[in-house]
Amino acid sequence: MKNTVRFVNSIHHIGAETWQKLLNSDNPFLRFEFLAALEDCQCIDSPSQTMPLNSGWIAHYALLEGPSIDDKDIDNRALQILAIAPVFQKRHSYGEYVFDWGWAEAYERHGLPYYPKLVWAIPFTPSTGPRIISQGSPKQLVHYYQAIAQGLTEYCQDHHFSGWHCLFPDTLGHQSLASPSLGEQAAIQKVMPRTSCQFHWFNHKATNNEAIDNERESNRFKNFSHYLEKFTSRKRKNIKKERSRLLESGFVFHKKVADQITSDDIKNFYHCYQLTYAKRNMRGYLSLSFFQQILQTMPDQLLLVQAQHPAENGGETVANALYFKDENNLYGRYWGCLEEFDSLHFECCYYQGIEYCIEHDINHFDPGTQGEHKISRGFEPTICHSQHWIAHPQFSEAIKDFLKEEQLDIKEYAEQAAQHLPFNNNVTNIG
Repeated sequence: MKNTVRFVNSIHHIGAETWQKLLNSDNPFLRFEFLAALEDCQCIDSPSQTMPLNSGWIAHYALLEGPSIDDKDIDNRALQILAIAPVFQKRHSYGEYVFDWGWAEAYERHGLPYYPKLVWAIPFTPSTGPRIISQGSPKQLVHYYQAIAQGLTEYCQDHHFSGWHCLFPDTLGHQSLASPSLGEQAAIQKVMPRTSCQFHWFNHKATNNEAIDNERESNRFKNFSHYLEKFTSRKRKNIKKERSRLLESGFVFHKKVADQITSDDIKNFYHCYQLTYAKRNMRGYLSLSFFQQILQTMPDQLLLVQAQHPAENGGETVANALYFKDENNLYGRYWGCLEEFDSLHFECCYYQGIEYCIEHDINHFDPGTQGEHKISRGFEPTICHSQHWIAHPQFSEAIKDFLKEEQLDIKEYAEQAAQHLPFNNNVTNIG
């Protein structure tokens, strides 16, 4: 019996119990609770909603099904879900952070529709991680990634979608989709890899000794001052000056986790979050009800940094940064402030996060996309990946050529960025 891909238009049609049985990662963005909150609070659309569809993200989860290995009747085995992928129909390119607006404009100039398309990703979350949930072995996962990719390809062909895009897959997902031995089907062999560059922090002292670097568990930082010892003298002084300036002016910072975070804290955070967007004549993608729901359903993976000042806002919180976390990673995601203060963003979104990682022995800190200002604070250039399949043959070839050139530019950019890191020996591993 052949494995098949089936689509459902709501995570609730899968169910929390089925999701949890397949979940093989502590990544917070793959949790049922996170994705369900996006639907429940109408940050994304599901055709099962009674409200009009207007977010441009429509739930379209891909379920890979195959015969149950537990069924002894080989000829009549029941189907079971082997893997699930978070897939969405898209009517625009907002909230993806892998930018294809130029591709859409080129389609429009030629009188062709670029939308709808399929996006295989976590909405509004430019963070590398698994792109399927499954209890399969690593070898099976490679096959599952490829089978789902084939299923998406066939869906696009059958329903006249312009293509599909897998955004920010982890190493296994990237290698599974980029493999030259990706099956015999001609369509699936047209998958095109794309790279981008972010800046991440790592809890270890980079050296010129590979053996030492491989012992990172014993090579982690003891505290923030220990981390700054890695810096050149001038860069170290700059960081100390930024931090001391805020403390001397009266700022106090608090880190809250789990049940320490209250509903009122979330309301204050959300006010700051939306105000920061409003200053740029924009509106945040996520609703207050979304943040309130994840506070109730997954508080164990939240970290809230608050900044208070006795002379501002009656001594109440004037800035917030909301992070997610798992055992080995901290993810900086959302920020907002009532008004701008010099270096306050750096403190809340970078230094407090670094301190938390050191205090809790967390290896990796992803502070979010973009931001060359992260380099001087010790965030290293890190290559991220995406995979793209385009149905139109001529556009596929043109985009393939563009991506080859872009990849060289990204590689050169990352190498140049690494030269500006503030470390004494300036050793980094770009990847």
